[in-house]
Amino acid sequence: MIPYRKLFNQHQLAILARARKIAHLKGQRVYLVGGTTRDLLLGRPDVDLDLVVEGNGLLLARELARQLGGRLVYHERFLTATIYWAGERVDVATARQEYYPEPGALPEVEAATLAEDLARRDFSINAMALPLTARDLGEIRDPFNGRADLAAGKIRVLHQASFRDDPTRILRGVRLGTRLHFQLAGETRELAREALAAGYLELVSPRRFWQEFILLLKEPRPVAAWEALLALGWRGLPGSGPPDVAAGYRTEKLLRQWQWLGQHPPDASLVYFLTATANLSLAALEEVLDHLNWGRRRRRVINAARVLQQGGCFGPEPGLPPGEMMTGSRPAPEALIFALAQAGWSQLPGWALPGGKGVGHAPAELVPVNPGYSSHPDGPDLS
Repeated sequence: MIPYRKLFNQHQLAILARARKIAHLKGQRVYLVGGTTRDLLLGRPDVDLDLVVEGNGLLLARELARQLGGRLVYHERFLTATIYWAGERVDVATARQEYYPEPGALPEVEAATLAEDLARRDFSINAMALPLTARDLGEIRDPFNGRADLAAGKIRVLHQASFRDDPTRILRGVRLGTRLHFQLAGETRELAREALAAGYLELVSPRRFWQEFILLLKEPRPVAAWEALLALGWRGLPGSGPPDVAAGYRTEKLLRQWQWLGQHPPDASLVYFLTATANLSLAALEEVLDHLNWGRRRRRVINAARVLQQGGCFGPEPGLPPGEMMTGSRPAPEALIFALAQAGWSQLPGWALPGGKGVGHAPAELVPVNPGYSSHPDGPDLS
């Protein structure tokens, strides 16, 4: 027996107990699926809640939200709903199958069985289900040998048309691989190469692409993900080409030093976004921000970062000594770290910190040692 309920927090256990009771009263079968089941098997903390219902999942979600007193958001086109309650998010879906009218298009969906639902998923490690009534992980449904792939550290698609149907799965696969330190399986890697060479990723709508790319930037190792994508033949971001990997690793180091020195943690994903889009024209950048529906605060930081970048403020020949430029209104830390990395800094100068003086550097001994780092000055050894 492999118990699993200890991996959920008290709020999640309360949600699952309610869902189990509602499903029993309605005569429905409900399963934990996808990333939830995967992370339970890996014993990872902070497990998300993804539920699939054989039957009408929207009705179950509505009743669950009512009993919890949570906020309910419907996505009727895709037969899914999301509940927000007590700081938790619960995704509830009707078991469904998908049809893709053309490569990169959003799917057409219809209600189906659990077996058909698992067969439509992206990777074998996400195509497992655990009945909500299960007492332990031995009751997992695993039709595509996802447990074996978890043990082997492999990410494998379920069919050869997977990346053609939904090219964003390439980004998702790389994102999972860098998070879990997994590898794309051999055939899956070749299918990803073929899909990128065929230009399928360019067929995805800009909004979908950037939403998926932002998820990648929120991972702990986004620059390693850029490298993995480039190794597959990714052409880079629309309108700007490949991100500057060396600047990305400088950004990574500066972010770690900033946090080690006890400073308030900046929005790391925003700094990586700035780095990835550093070569994008201002007009194209505005379009991206509109696709992401980002608000004024982030736009102000991005504009300030671009001003610092274009002014060459921290380069070899700045107009003023950097310490003097920092005596007035200080830029947001996201803009500052981005501009330093773009100018070639990989060590935080003392004047860059709040209250900092002079041109000294952050003490080298405070920079955390990552066992993945090689002697290469700007990045880890990913071989």
